[in-house]
Amino acid sequence: MPDVNKPDVNKNVKKAGTVLIIEDEMDMRFYLMAMATSLGLESILTRNGVQGLDALCSQRVDLIILDVMMPEKGGALVYQELKTNPLYRDIPLILFSGVDFHSFVHYIKMLNLGRKVPIPSPKYYVEKSADPDYLKEVIKKCITL
Repeated sequence: MPDVNKPDVNKNVKKAGTVLIIEDEMDMRFYLMAMATSLGLESILTRNGVQGLDALCSQRVDLIILDVMMPEKGGALVYQELKTNPLYRDIPLILFSGVDFHSFVHYIKMLNLGRKVPIPSPKYYVEKSADPDYLKEVIKKCITL
């Protein structure tokens, strides 16, 4: 029987959010995991789009960080699937890439030719050369820490 006079220590503890990291470069996966951990977030690491989409089928995540250039289903195709699937389209998403933002947006425009419902341009796009503090701020915006 629980002690009613004992305070519930877990009552005010905020559950850590979970970040799905889809990145083919091992050093970048660990960099992003360290960034997430420093913000009190848990990470799920995957190394390509196939693994990332598989992880989404079995786990709920609060944020996705997605690389664009990857083998076995690149980030642009994963982005298209995420934004057209009602189960995933509202999960906050950061594109994290060495590809220039304008090049990626141009790709999205080409995908949208002839589509009745256009795929939106990404709300958050961080180039890999960005300052780590800037990346942290973007993660915070997405996950509302």
